[in-house]
Amino acid sequence: MTRTIKVAAVSLGLVLGTVGCGNFLVGDKLSNNPNNPTQATAEQLFIGMQANMISSQENSVAMTVCMWMQQCMGVGGRFVDQFAHYTVNEFSWDGNWFQVYTGGGLFDLRKIEAAKRAAGDSAFLGITKIWEAFDIGVAADLWGNIPYTQAVGSNPTSSLDNQLAVYDSVQSLLSQAIAELGPAQPGLGPSGLDLVYGGNKVRWIAAAHTLKARFLLHTIEANAATKATIYANAIAQATAGIASPAGDLLAFHSPATSERNIWYQFQTTTFGQDVVAGKTLVDIMRARNDPRLPAYFGMNASASWQASHKYAKGNRVLDPNGNGEQVTAVAAPDSLSGSTEPVWPTTSGATTTDNHVTWTNTGLPWGGEDVNVPQPGNIVSPLSGSLRMCPDASSCGSFLQPLVTYQENELIQAEAYSTAANPPGNDGTALTHLNNARAVPGLSALAGITGVALLDSIMTEKYVALFQNIETWNDYRRTCIPALAPYTAVGVNPIWRGKIPGRLYYSGSEGNVNKNIPDPGTQVATNGFRNPNDPADCP
Repeated sequence: MTRTIKVAAVSLGLVLGTVGCGNFLVGDKLSNNPNNPTQATAEQLFIGMQANMISSQENSVAMTVCMWMQQCMGVGGRFVDQFAHYTVNEFSWDGNWFQVYTGGGLFDLRKIEAAKRAAGDSAFLGITKIWEAFDIGVAADLWGNIPYTQAVGSNPTSSLDNQLAVYDSVQSLLSQAIAELGPAQPGLGPSGLDLVYGGNKVRWIAAAHTLKARFLLHTIEANAATKATIYANAIAQATAGIASPAGDLLAFHSPATSERNIWYQFQTTTFGQDVVAGKTLVDIMRARNDPRLPAYFGMNASASWQASHKYAKGNRVLDPNGNGEQVTAVAAPDSLSGSTEPVWPTTSGATTTDNHVTWTNTGLPWGGEDVNVPQPGNIVSPLSGSLRMCPDASSCGSFLQPLVTYQENELIQAEAYSTAANPPGNDGTALTHLNNARAVPGLSALAGITGVALLDSIMTEKYVALFQNIETWNDYRRTCIPALAPYTAVGVNPIWRGKIPGRLYYSGSEGNVNKNIPDPGTQVATNGFRNPNDPADCP
């Protein structure tokens, strides 16, 4: 069977905020949706469900998180106002909300589960339950209290389940899935229809354990009195979790137009340069010469030096040492470079004279935009040109976006063992897990760090490793690492209180038909616009 997910139209529409959804959580509009045919087989629904899940992890919510966490930054169009500057409302993520439930969301997941339960295919059922747990767990991360127990049924105004109760349900679902994927359980599973692991039950079980550990961490702040127990449980789950990069849960993509990575699709549009590298992330990576820089971002200098060439102030070239060199002064009567290439300085900030041109070494050829202090445009790196999205002309767009990974699994254990997060922990063991994660991209091992400094290193590494992953926001809300300066320029809406928003608005379309959805003003006034699992602001 041809494995095609065809996410282009839906995913890009959600990125742009142009996809509205007239479907309510229940009722005639859902059952009559031509894109959700009632006669589709479980296998057909399973393919569509995976496309929906992948797109929900890569579209406008992921881009919002990337900008709010200052890994990316909006510099043009709606991406400056609506996201980078927090000018958002209850319709900003309307389509994302409905992805949780319709068109490959919870409703279709339940149909697949019912069919495979009736067929006695425990393996298929277990994998589908993992997807349901992932879907609903992330929804609880984003919106807090959400419709769940009443979401599938005849009630047109589903009540909201408490966020922590949803997390309990997620843990139960994952436990059921792990049992149903056991070696003695019947059923062939989805096999080649599974775009992630090809039906490999061992890998799905490991991913389920890592997800259990992830969602346990999301309950730490709301259960401070029992956090040592929660951390111990997270360690136990992660110990059984993804054991190597080969087991990473990656979103399926290919170079085919309909199957390309959504981040790549965005970058190739006419507005693809409206989101660029964020200064906070780039500065962290530059400071340690992180080998992932070219994978994450395009260079801000790529042209080679030319002999007897007329340069202007601000022009940039890439020197043979891999550093950016910028024209900082030109002399009369012209601005011609010399006939032979100069000996380039190797220290950032050092200068060299090249005939009538003065060059200044600007260090590694990557830079980011700051949310409060605009940077010179010629030093800011684009997202386009990154090697992960386009390593060569034949594979552009085929990058398999990491959703749940070995690195995350190791860093969960590192946090849980660190004494700064969990006083009964063990910093030596925490450091081992941190270095296991650092080894994946080829970073050198760290030594001799403990306490607060160790936790800072752990969470900073996770911030870098989980670039473009929604989970970064959960880590920040829990630990406030790295320290981020919210957008505070003149004109920012005072409702944010000088803070980065702590959650997403509920869907305005859902609120129009469901009396249980609080109005936007109530949402802002409740818990500082944070979810129940996030009781305190970051500084």
